[in-house]
Amino acid sequence: MTISGSGPRMLPTERMTPRRQLEMIDVMAQLGGADRGSLSGSAIATHMGLTRKTVSRAAGFLTQAGLTQPLHSSWALTEVGLSLARLRGTDSARARLLLRDHWKDIWFQQVAVRVLASGALDEREFANQLSAGLPGRPERAVYLVEWMTYALLIERDEQGQVSLPGAQRPSDDPPPPDPVPQSLLDPLFSAPVAQISALPDDQFLALMGAYRTVFSSLTPRNAEQSAG
Repeated sequence: MTISGSGPRMLPTERMTPRRQLEMIDVMAQLGGADRGSLSGSAIATHMGLTRKTVSRAAGFLTQAGLTQPLHSSWALTEVGLSLARLRGTDSARARLLLRDHWKDIWFQQVAVRVLASGALDEREFANQLSAGLPGRPERAVYLVEWMTYALLIERDEQGQVSLPGAQRPSDDPPPPDPVPQSLLDPLFSAPVAQISALPDDQFLALMGAYRTVFSSLTPRNAEQSAG
C-alpha cells in the first residue's frame, strides 16, 4: 500500500527530530502490541518524557504519512507503522525500503521528482521548495529532508547537495561523478551512498543529525532558530 499525493500537506513538527519520531513509532508498537491497540497522547507522552501537545503535533505528520491513524482522542499504528517498528529492530535496510515504497507517491516525493529532475540542489534550497506555501519554522522542512533521506527517496552528499537516487534520474541525465572525499569531516561523510544506506538505524540517524549540525552551523540564523 502506498500513500496518495492528494490531500493536505503537512511538515513534521519541529519539536521532535526524526530520530525521536521513529522512537515514538517504536513506543506505540511496544505499548499497542500486535493488535495495534489505540493509545492516548498522554500515555505516549508519559512513556517518552514529552508533553501531550508535542505528541499530538508529531502524530499529525505521521498520520499524513500513513504510519499512524487517529481514533477519537487517541492514536494507533497502521499496519505499515507496525511493520516499520518491527523491521527497525531486525533489519534497518528493509525498514528504509519499506518507507521508500510506501511513500513513492506521497506529495513530498512528487516535489522531489519535480525539482530534482534536472540535477542536485543545495539541501536548504530543497527544504525551501518543500515548505513553499506551508506554515511553520524552517527546521520543519529540514526534518522532512532527513525523513526522505532515511527513506532512501533522496540522496545527500557531504557538500549538502541532495539528488534523486540513480534509479530515479532521467535516463538522459548521467549521474554526477563521485564526490572527492573531504578530510574536514568524519570519514562516514565520504562513504558511498550504498554504504551509508546499509548502516544500522542508530548510526544512520546519528549521521543525519551530524549533517544537520554542520550545515546549521554554517548558517547562524538557522542555528539560532533551531535552538529556539
